[in-house]
Amino acid sequence: MKTNSTLLLTVLLAIAFRISPAIAQFQGLPGCSQEFYRDVMAAEKLVNQTKSVEPMIALQKRYTNATEQASLEVSIGLDYNQRTGVVNPSNAVVHFAAALRNNLPEQTYIEILMWRGGSFEQLKRTNEALKDYLRGLLACSYYDLSGGWPEIQNSKVPIYTNSPDPQNSERLRDYNTYRKSIDFQRFLLMQRYFLIEAVKRVRPEGSKSDGLIVEILGTLSPDSSRFGTITDWLKSENRRPWP
Repeated sequence: MKTNSTLLLTVLLAIAFRISPAIAQFQGLPGCSQEFYRDVMAAEKLVNQTKSVEPMIALQKRYTNATEQASLEVSIGLDYNQRTGVVNPSNAVVHFAAALRNNLPEQTYIEILMWRGGSFEQLKRTNEALKDYLRGLLACSYYDLSGGWPEIQNSKVPIYTNSPDPQNSERLRDYNTYRKSIDFQRFLLMQRYFLIEAVKRVRPEGSKSDGLIVEILGTLSPDSSRFGTITDWLKSENRRPWP
């Protein structure tokens, strides 16, 4: 990943999920101006009112740096994927594919695969949906997910609000790093659960053996060391990971 991957992830998620406080929090970051965030929020309101994605598409002509363009592709794809009144899976696939051409952070990459796979399912393009779901499982397979749902622990050292103490700032940064790690583990466990369910849903009837899955995985990655992990996941009971 590039050094700005965390920043891009933050921007992508803020826009993709349209959480106003999150967008406000990240105003002024390099690559995305406050005007950009204001215009995105205003355009999303117009999408709701007009039942058209054109206000969002218009922003692509105004905001052209890589981070803004990637963010807009994700947001437009989500509009077409799930926004009431404008759902169009064909268009969703186009914009998600455009987003995937960027060097995305892992979490954003996996989420888009899940969303695009769902759009492929709506289009009855189950082979392409299956590939996207398996791509997501491949990404998950590189992490150790054997420990179950991680609990969030409180900091064992005091952290104060608005303290000028540099050591307090370091303790806060350390704890935030820990929380991001736990949040990512939880994300992966949830995504693995949903991706396994999706693969089981779209894989061809009468082809429950490992052969087809391994064959498809071989077209997606040369690293066959991950294939056994994925086929084991698909054969095991897929229990919901969160409490």
